[in-house]
Amino acid sequence: MINPEQYASFDNMCKSNASNIINEFAKDLKNISGKCMDVGCGPGDITKNILLPVLNSKATMIGTDIMENVVEYANKTYGDKERLEFEVLDIQTKNLPEKYISKFDHIFSFHALQWCNDIRQMFENIYCILRPGKTMLILSIARCKALYEPLEIMAQDIRYAPYMGDKKKYVGSFHYSARPREELKELLEDIGFQVHHCSHREMSNCTSTEIFMSMVTSQYTFAFLDKMPHNLRQEFKNELEHMFTEIKVKQYRDRLGNYKLHDEKKGTNIPAEYTVLVAYAQKNVA
Repeated sequence: MINPEQYASFDNMCKSNASNIINEFAKDLKNISGKCMDVGCGPGDITKNILLPVLNSKATMIGTDIMENVVEYANKTYGDKERLEFEVLDIQTKNLPEKYISKFDHIFSFHALQWCNDIRQMFENIYCILRPGKTMLILSIARCKALYEPLEIMAQDIRYAPYMGDKKKYVGSFHYSARPREELKELLEDIGFQVHHCSHREMSNCTSTEIFMSMVTSQYTFAFLDKMPHNLRQEFKNELEHMFTEIKVKQYRDRLGNYKLHDEKKGTNIPAEYTVLVAYAQKNVA
């Protein structure tokens, strides 16, 4: 189920969000001319087509992802010998390879860090990867009731639990936080970052449930689907889609006061509500 080509075909939401954040910070990014890393780069399409073009022409980029087959796809499809290559890296590792330590001028990450369980270790690794005085720009999903909470429930279902494991893997670290922006800022400052920007933003996405689920389930977090019998896998997907649609419709009705929706059954064109955390921070000069 870890299908980078499928993900790239359905990740318009991610492309749009990444483009907007990159444009917002364009003045800071255009002067970056050193060695950069895109953490959780996935298939590499955003790294190649959206991120790299806004940097100084002298900037080079390494995209990293936890999945070997995803990195192979990215290298084959988007890699080049001059400015862009892709490597396997678990950003939560407790044994960060020496070749990464204090070697990078900027770190990016879009729509990936929400799947990290040990967020402190992850940010400590990013801090170690950066050279002193250098920067990171990240966008991570904070709250997504329509996705996280069904997954949390399903991870405790006797049908799926043996395959899914710990339910905490499927709920973003800030989903239940009353003050996610403050918590993230405090964590970054405690690690040693100077935080230039940290915001918690409300978002919505009108992508159809079918397309959204095709994107989501093609990621590393859903590798457990490969271990399921075909019939159970389909049952899981159908149930997840149903719960996702049910929650996003309820949120929409509660927000607008519409008690009858034309496409309520399929959830067509009804936006899914979620929030994101955006942070731009700098490693302190030693």
